[in-house]
Amino acid sequence: MHRRNRLLWIKSSAALLLLGVLSPFALFSGQPLSASAGGVTGGADAYPEWKYSKVIVLPGQTPYAELYLDPEVYAGAADDLRDLRIVDNSGTFIPFYKESSEEFSEEQLTNYSATLIHSAKKDANTLFDYKVTPLAENVDIQGNRLEFGLPDVNFLLHTQLLGSYDGVAWEPLAEEDLYNVNGRVQSSIELGASYKYGYYRLIAKNNAENLHFPTLTLLRSTRVTHTDHFRQQQDAVYELQQKDRQTEMIIRNPGRLNISGLQLEIGGSGSFTRSFELYDGEGRLLAATGGGELYRLDFKDTEIASTTIIPARASSASQLRIVIYNQDDAPLPVEGLKLEYLLDRLVFAAEGDQPLRLLYGNAEAAAPQYDIVNFKDYIAGEGKILAGLGAAELRQSPAAEPQQTSWFQGKTGFNIVIIAVSLLLIVFLARKLGRK
Repeated sequence: MHRRNRLLWIKSSAALLLLGVLSPFALFSGQPLSASAGGVTGGADAYPEWKYSKVIVLPGQTPYAELYLDPEVYAGAADDLRDLRIVDNSGTFIPFYKESSEEFSEEQLTNYSATLIHSAKKDANTLFDYKVTPLAENVDIQGNRLEFGLPDVNFLLHTQLLGSYDGVAWEPLAEEDLYNVNGRVQSSIELGASYKYGYYRLIAKNNAENLHFPTLTLLRSTRVTHTDHFRQQQDAVYELQQKDRQTEMIIRNPGRLNISGLQLEIGGSGSFTRSFELYDGEGRLLAATGGGELYRLDFKDTEIASTTIIPARASSASQLRIVIYNQDDAPLPVEGLKLEYLLDRLVFAAEGDQPLRLLYGNAEAAAPQYDIVNFKDYIAGEGKILAGLGAAELRQSPAAEPQQTSWFQGKTGFNIVIIAVSLLLIVFLARKLGRK
């Protein structure tokens, strides 16, 4: 009897152990597997919230570098690019700032010749009077700098400059030194503002050597600043169809590039004139520069053409539509279409453990704020190398569509089956042992 109870206890324990081994599998089965980051190593793995990654290729060592975004980044990033991040191999974010244009400043000079009309000695000083020649009749003279021809000897003179509208009444303007000392030359006098004087008087003080200044040029120096946006061009994906005496072109923009121009390639020869309209994918009319007209005018020795459509404001619509009105003329032989889009570039500190990576594709990310943006003017004067971007790497697998299964193929059904089998096994063993 004792031996039988011992055997029953052993058998029951084995059954319970079997149940304990099977239960974790029953509870775990049916759980979906999470997506793993593939193809990405290093510190980027610390940020699985970002869907895409690109290696940043640095061709050399430098404190600062810059890179231009490519169409893959625009297609995968947030519309306003707020989710862009640069991370080094240890997982540290690298500061950067974004630019979409550059400002250029250039000096424009207007030159006026002048004639020496009078010179006189007064005490120790010498007076030189000049008359400025206007550029055209009834056009005001405007200048803000005087340039004198200097004697070819070493000298230094203190001078006073006066201006006059009529050569009679004089107004003081400036006091400066003119000199030519061992190759160091000062031959100009800055007025600090633009004046409309037609006459100028130079007083050379204490001109003991009777130095002569026969030539004078009046200059108007202006600095013009203009902004150049970063642009890139590529072949457009489009559909062409003819209907109702008009040509329609549907341009696809799945990557949401910020399109700033559409250049039509028109084949054939001969002159033409066509009006056009530009719409976005929702049918809204977009204003365009140039009067809404495409044309090509062939002359004997030259050709005048305008076949580029420039939206008044760049558009990132996923679809654009061009409608060309042919009236009773034959459709234009459109052979191709190129689109121009606006680019952005990132300027960043080229530091941290290499390689650096660009992360993007996180709809929940907010725009970063780095101190580096406060030093843009300083960094602009530094030498920066141009970095490149590698191929896009998908860091998150798309979520699998849930499959419709019967109740016993699901997690709950599987657990019920396992537990039922285990209980039946225990009952079977107990009854088997009870008959012995």
